[in-house]
Order: sequence, then structure tokens, then C-alpha cells
Amino acid sequence: MNGIFSLKPQENQSISAALAIHDEFIFFIEIDEENKPVRKISVPLPEGCIVNGQIKNFPLLQAGFEELRKEAGKINEPVSIGLPEGEAIIRFPTFPDMSIEDIRGTLDINFSEYFPYQRNEAVFDVIKIQTPNDDRKEDITVLVAAAKYQTVEKILEIVHSAGITPGPVEPMNFAMLREISEVREGLCVVADLHNIITVWNGFGIFFRTGNNQNNVQDILNTIQFIETQYRNVRVQKIILAGLNFQLSSESNDSGVEIINIDDEYYAAEGLAMREVPGFPPLDLRPIEFIELERRRYSFNINRIILWGLIVSFLMLSIGTISFTISCIRDLSEKIEIVRNSVSDLTPERDSIIRQNTELEQKNEHAEKIMNFIQQDIPVLEIMQELEINSGHGVKFDTADFSKGALTGVTVALDGKAEDEGAVIAMTEGLKNGGKFSSVMLPVSQRDQTGRVVFKLILKMGDEKNEN
Repeated sequence: MNGIFSLKPQENQSISAALAIHDEFIFFIEIDEENKPVRKISVPLPEGCIVNGQIKNFPLLQAGFEELRKEAGKINEPVSIGLPEGEAIIRFPTFPDMSIEDIRGTLDINFSEYFPYQRNEAVFDVIKIQTPNDDRKEDITVLVAAAKYQTVEKILEIVHSAGITPGPVEPMNFAMLREISEVREGLCVVADLHNIITVWNGFGIFFRTGNNQNNVQDILNTIQFIETQYRNVRVQKIILAGLNFQLSSESNDSGVEIINIDDEYYAAEGLAMREVPGFPPLDLRPIEFIELERRRYSFNINRIILWGLIVSFLMLSIGTISFTISCIRDLSEKIEIVRNSVSDLTPERDSIIRQNTELEQKNEHAEKIMNFIQQDIPVLEIMQELEINSGHGVKFDTADFSKGALTGVTVALDGKAEDEGAVIAMTEGLKNGGKFSSVMLPVSQRDQTGRVVFKLILKMGDEKNEN
């Protein structure tokens, strides 16, 4: 299937462009300032190029882009690229309330704890999102999308070779939500050929990938799971994007609204809509590529500036001699002013020296305290072991550290979990980790919300593990 839809844009109209890479087609779209389509082009991809949302043959993908180049002609504006769903991984970690840059730095260090490859093999981006649990002010949830560096790099090379200036690279299943206005309020479930996405007020909070989402039961299972995770809300809408089936009354007896989206360009249009208020976009391009594009884009401007400087220099050279004479005349006056200022700075210098001495003493005191804490109780080592072994749904409320001359270091933890299995798995992991001489779970019960409330006691010393 080849398809071309075109409207002549008005003069001086601002155009945004994007393309979505699906299993069988590349969908290209240009939209105007009001997000109305100006041009749509679909180009088929050879069989075996992309399978289940993963790129299997880059030469075939390049052939598809060459065909797009023939159909589209010259594309003047940068084009946002939709990364196939199977090439991107999305996670939802929680952090203390801090800036995005601080969170990005933390992920740089602990990247492999969240994704199945090393940091130097990947590109990632992170944004803050809203969830139904935002009333818990002690921490925030972020969405982190990552992809293999090599995959993104190859896609950018192919786009360049087709004469297209690549804009941001974004996971297609994330970007398509910007086009679906029905997801802006409440809890919704969006399903297309490869994804079932749970959305809260426009933000994707759960992404599920599959090979065939035509099974109604998969959608209903997702609804049941998400309503169990967030007990205080219920799914209001089910949005079927490109899926030609209906939910029967037997499968949809809860009054949930069903919405069908038949436009094949919904993902491409969402990619092109980068400036949607309240919904920050992602960009998985490598930093060095962005810098290279910036230099390329600014090359001609720099040359114009250079010529302007040359002309300005020639024009200003006439007044250079008079300006120099004026500077010499004022120089002696300024020297005298500086001498007077230096004499006035002596008290300030003494004050700065005193303040610097006080800061050095405080710094030395802080270092002694930190060394004492780390030598006396290995807090960082204990917290790292807890983070490794605590699974999804396990949360610690309080931690009490103590050290005895005979008993060694004791840690008493109070926490909550979604189910007892998570607590048992965590306890077994801590026992088998070898860090603690004793791992005890003396208290385990359920609170009024159904979550497991437990108390965990860990000991580090010469004693052997106790059951």
C-alpha cells in the first residue's frame, strides 16, 4: 500500500513533521500550527524488515527510506522519528523529590539496575509523570525510556542518507498518546497492534508489549491488574487504535466507554505534536549527535556573522586611533582609582581568610563524622543489599541501626508489601546473600488496605545465619 494525502500549506505556515516506523509501513506526516495534517505518505517496508516491533534487517529499512525519499521529495523541516515499540524499554522507578538532572545523574550510575544492558551501550531520557498515587508526597515517579545506542545510531544514519534531517527520536508507543485527546483525563487503557498502555491524565503509567493484542482477554486482564495496583481509581475508557474488533456486552459489563481510532497515522501525528502543554516529550538521540546537528545547523549562520564582523572591523578601523588615544588618557586615572581600591580591600581580605579557615574546620569535622559512620556501621552496604533483594511492591517505612560490642550491627526495619510472597522472597534473598549473619521476620500481618505489614531484623557479625 502506497498512500499520499497532500494539502498545499499556506505561506509562512509553521510545519512539524514526523514518521512512525511500523512492522509493515513507514507513515510520514506533516502538520500545521493547529495540528491539522498537511501531508500524509505511507511507504511499505519489505517483509522481514521489522518483526514484532523489532528491526531485524537494517538494509531493508534503508530501502524503505529511499522509497520514502522518492515519494516525499525534499523535506525541509526536521522530522521526529518514532522508534519501534520492541526497540525501546520503559521503566517507572521512584525517587525522592529531586530535579530531573539529579535523577538523570543517579540513573547514569545505577543504569544496569533498571535495564538489561550497560550504560555505555544505551541512550535514555527521563521525565516526571503523574500517577493515581501522587498524594504520597515522600517520593515521585518518573518514566525512563532507554534503547540500544547502536540501534538509534543506525536509524539516524539511515534517515540522514535519505536526505532527511532527523529530529528527536522517541518511543512510538509513548508519543502516540499525545494524539489521543481522550486520554487526557482519568484512567484509560489504550490498545493497538503491539501495545496495551494504561494512561493516567495523559501520562502512560504501564506499558505492556505483545505479539497479538486482538485478544479481548488481554485487555481485561490489564484492567484488572491496574485496578488492583491503584485501588482508589477505575478505568473509564478503552481506546482501540487500529484494532478492528468490538468488545461484547459479556466482556464489557462495567459501563466502560469504548472508543475506536481508525486513522493509521495516529502514532506519526503524536510524534509530530511535540509542544503539548503539560506533556513533556522524550528524546533518545545520543548527546554527541545532537551537538553535531547543532553545529551543522549553525554553520551558515556563523559564516554570515563572520562576514559581518569583517565589515564591522573595516568600518571601525577609522576610529581606532582616536579611541586608543582616549584609552591612554583615561588609563592613568583608572590606575590611581585601582590603587585606592586595593588599600580598601585589606580588611575584606582578612575577613575572607577567617571565613575560609572556619570552612576548612567544618569540612574536616564533617569528614570525620562520615568516616566514623562508615567504619562503625556500614550503612551504604546494608542499604545496597536491601535495594537488590526488595522486589516490586516492597517499601520500607523506618530503619533503626544499632551496634553492640558482642552482637555486632543490628538493623530493625518496618515495611509494607503488596503480598506475602514478595516479603518471603526478599527474606530468602537476604539470607542467601551472605551479608547478614541473621535474618529474622518476627512480625507479619495485613493492614486494613490488605497490604502486608512486616518487621524485619537483620544482624551483621560473626554469628551464623538463623532460620
